[in-house]
Amino acid sequence: MGGKPVSPASPRRPRSLTAPILGWDGYGHVSLERGVELFNQGLYWESHEAWEEAWMPDRKGPDGGFYKGLIQVAAGCLHYGRRNRRGAVNKWRSGADYLRPYLPRHLGVELEPLVTQVDGFLAAFDGSQWPDGLVMPKIDRNPRPDPPRKEEGTAGGQG
Repeated sequence: MGGKPVSPASPRRPRSLTAPILGWDGYGHVSLERGVELFNQGLYWESHEAWEEAWMPDRKGPDGGFYKGLIQVAAGCLHYGRRNRRGAVNKWRSGADYLRPYLPRHLGVELEPLVTQVDGFLAAFDGSQWPDGLVMPKIDRNPRPDPPRKEEGTAGGQG
């Protein structure tokens, strides 16, 4: 006894040793959907956690940057709500940069309007004043097939 109990998400205990990831369908789609729902409700920390469930097993995979971008945009929104200028700017900038290769849509998530709005937030931070009144984005889902992505490292998408 004694000491603090170790929660399943504790940094002292690797995630791979915890119970099965809730919401994992083998492709991350359940966690993606849940993250979008939470994000659109303004629950940025919770959306970050849902997307992290999908990102962790695929960090180096083809969707790793997509999930990392969503996670960082959510973190930027959280920092904005806490009036943390540096955190908001850094997370929004890196989040948008991670999402750009997946534009305009990936896994049914409309990224173009999200990245455009985040770019507007970054422009609003150019002055010395705190940009009050920014309306946090909502993420739109679109069931249409995603457009083909250009392969990295190829000229004009040819390879």
